[in-house]
This record gives sequence, C-alpha cells and structure tokens, in this order.
Amino acid sequence: MNIHYDTIGSGPSLILLHGFPANGSTWDPVKDALAKHFKLWIPDLPGAGRSPLPAAPLSISLMAQSVAEMMDREQIEKAWVAGHSMGGYTALELAHQMPERIAGLSLIHSSAYADKEEKKENRRKAIRLIEKGRDGQEMFLRGSAPNMFADIFIEKRPEALNDFVQLGMELPGRHLAAFYEAMIGREDRTEVLREANFPLQWIIGDEDKVIPKSDILEQAMLSAAAHIACYPGCGHLSMQEMPERLQADLVYFGKYCFGV
Repeated sequence: MNIHYDTIGSGPSLILLHGFPANGSTWDPVKDALAKHFKLWIPDLPGAGRSPLPAAPLSISLMAQSVAEMMDREQIEKAWVAGHSMGGYTALELAHQMPERIAGLSLIHSSAYADKEEKKENRRKAIRLIEKGRDGQEMFLRGSAPNMFADIFIEKRPEALNDFVQLGMELPGRHLAAFYEAMIGREDRTEVLREANFPLQWIIGDEDKVIPKSDILEQAMLSAAAHIACYPGCGHLSMQEMPERLQADLVYFGKYCFGV
C-alpha cells in the first residue's frame, strides 16, 4: 500500500507516526530539532493527510503493514519508531510484526492495552454521530477537543481547540469513523513490552484526559529497559503543549538507542 511520507535530516532513521485525527504535520513543532540528529521519515497513515483510505477495512495491523512497506521500499533495515496515541498503537503493532527491525520504541501519550468495553462503546457512539454528516462530525470534534489538552494550556492558547477541530474537519467523516473502527478492533500488545529486546520510552502527560497516567505507568513496568518522562501540566499533545521538552527527551533517547 502506497502512503505519502516526507523525509528530512540525516543520520539514523527515526519514523514518526501521528495520532488521530491528525497527519504528519503533527510533528512540525519538533521535527527541525530532531532532523539535526536523525533522518526523519514522517508518513501520513492510511486515510490521513495525503494518504488514501484503503479499500480494505482499516485496521492497526494494516497501518503497521503500510509503514513496513515504506521501510522496505526505502531500504530502512532498522529504525527507531516514535508514535503518538494512535501512532503508538501502530508502532507497537509494527514491533509485534517485525521486532528485529526496531532499534527503539517511543510511546508518546499511548498505550499497549486494547480498548475496554466502555471505551469501545464510547467510540461506537462517536461513529454514529460522525455518520450523521458534517454537523455531527464537527459536534464530535468540538466535544473531543478539550480532552486533548491540559486546562492550563487551553487558558493560554484557546485557539488550539479550534485548530484541532479544523484539522479533523479536513478529513471525510468516513475516514474518522474508519480510524475509530480500527482502534476498537486493535489487540492488546503488552507482550511486545515484555519481550522487547530494544529500549522503550514513555512520554506521559500528568493531565492527559485520554490515556490516564496510571495506566501508562502500569505498562511501563513490564519492559526491561524503560525510559519514563512525566510532564507536569501537560495533556495529550506534548508536541504542541511542551515541544522543547519533548524534542530534548526524544533526542536523548534516540542517541541512547543508536549509541551515538
């Protein structure tokens, strides 16, 4: 499956996987700093940005396969993979499919757990709202936006809420629904954490309303080599809320992964 991706920088390969309902531009606040040390590969996952929605039902497995195909096409033998939220689910699935090609894994406001039933039902309700048309899609996004940021960030940057909504409105509703179906269907990947022979990094927002800090800390204890960074006063989008801190932590971890 052909997906769109951008490249920037030079050095060891770092693949950056965005979350929902975003695209590769998620990484704009940190990519220039990272590109001073690494060669970045920044795809739009299937159905996002400039990558088409596949004819087959979208799944986290299919998203991971699209990244693997990009690696094959570009002859990337081994890469450090960083994923935000849904991108983290994809990174974990990629590590499940081909662990020998992972130099390190950074999970940024993400989780190896599958959705619980309550979460699945909430996603199904959201899908039904999105399927009502553009008004339903906007209602869903406006309802979701406050959960993406820490309250203190919203007070300082209230326009971020509208930016989030506008980004989500750039996609057809059926794409948003397909992403939610993919997340509903994803499998628990905690075995990747237990069996990893590569280092893992966890970026945690103390005020993340999407994935609770307690859930992430519980998972972080499962792997032998875990680098944990908790960001006080940060929600679910540290690349917007605390880009300087995030890029510094990523550079440090990437150098550790590649021994440079």
